[in-house]
Amino acid sequence: MSLHKALGLAGGTATAVGGGVLVSKSSLFQDAPTPVTTKQKETFKQKYKFALFSEEDSLWDTRFSTFSNGKQPTHPKLTEAKSKSSSQADDAKALHKQGCKAIYDSEIEDSPYLEDFKNYCSKTIKDGITGTWIEQNNTQGDKWNPKLTSLKDHADAKDGVLDDKLKALKAKLTAAPSSSPNWDNDKRKELTDWCDAAKSSIFMGDEDSQVKHSKLYCVENKTSA
Repeated sequence: MSLHKALGLAGGTATAVGGGVLVSKSSLFQDAPTPVTTKQKETFKQKYKFALFSEEDSLWDTRFSTFSNGKQPTHPKLTEAKSKSSSQADDAKALHKQGCKAIYDSEIEDSPYLEDFKNYCSKTIKDGITGTWIEQNNTQGDKWNPKLTSLKDHADAKDGVLDDKLKALKAKLTAAPSSSPNWDNDKRKELTDWCDAAKSSIFMGDEDSQVKHSKLYCVENKTSA
């Protein structure tokens, strides 16, 4: 069979050039279909890897104890666990773990289970760091005032960039004429409010700036023995 006939059967084209034949490549070969690749969406387990409970974590019991007075969950397993938390505790605890583990493996984008994860399935910053969280209210200064003094001298290069709220508070902490500045209730209130919000936030690991600043400004200073 001649080349021209073969090309005709294959749907190709040929042009005589100087006694030879120029073959149109695009006519001879169809482009192979481009494989469709689907980007795997991020899961709770991937985004919040530092906040997950291990199998024997004591925080399972801590979170389980909040079911009775906690928010109504959305995940079916957690809803069932809450309904049984008083009458069938063992079954409810198993359902609690099953529900959280299902959430861990699920995609976070547009998930209806973020609040469930926060409330019943994850470590908070307070859970994730060592040390004693300051529980004094803002009218007491013996523990909060030293923290305000430290915040006044905060160096971004050493301890990381502050978020907007701490940055605004730091700007109000001007040097006092005495060596013992008398920080007022309003400034202490700003710091206690920041710490209260931080301690219930999801723990994102020791290198997270909110975690670092919680250690600096919300946890009691260690006392020498």
